[in-house]
Amino acid sequence: MQATRLSDETPVRGAKRVPVQTRALRTQAALLAAVEEIVAEQSAEAVTTTSVAERTGVAVGSLYRYFRDRDALLLAAYDATVERIAQASVERLAELGAETDVEEAARLLLHVYLDEAEAIPAHKGLLRAMRSIRTTEEEQDPANVTIIGERIAPFLKRFAPETRLDPARLHFMNVLIGNLVDLYLVTPGTSEERAARREEIEAHMLLALRRAIRPHGPESE
Repeated sequence: MQATRLSDETPVRGAKRVPVQTRALRTQAALLAAVEEIVAEQSAEAVTTTSVAERTGVAVGSLYRYFRDRDALLLAAYDATVERIAQASVERLAELGAETDVEEAARLLLHVYLDEAEAIPAHKGLLRAMRSIRTTEEEQDPANVTIIGERIAPFLKRFAPETRLDPARLHFMNVLIGNLVDLYLVTPGTSEERAARREEIEAHMLLALRRAIRPHGPESE
């Protein structure tokens, strides 16, 4: 699959602002699609502003109106794949009835997420690139904890409505499961080894979930 080639665009007002015009949105999407294709076909190392510009037909100067540099391109492409994966997971959850056991729903969410991530050829390469670009501090910032992320709170409100949400505990769960999932995705292994790793992630997730939804306060200790 080749990324859509586009001619030079009218500059978006304000450097590197999120584009709002339809044509600008198409250009941004084409640039990110080109990054994914290059990573899937070659590697993240093969992504340069020149290679992306050549694949899309967008001049390098125009590309910089959308992304400040190569690292910004890779991070945006990674975040875009995560958003697609998370959205697919949410859509699967929407098929469940509200009476579904919270642990059953959590298991489904985890495995749909992993299946969707493995189905995107570029995701592993983009994940590795993200890990090399974002510092640990940036990566663990609530704004960058992308695994399920802000979807955990709505998930608990739906399947465990009696839970009193603790933002710090939810953030810890995000970071814990996010790191385990990322490690799973970038670590090679046989099908049996990967299945065993999924079981390990599931066990850690369920333990964190049980602690998150149990009553808080001295009476629960």
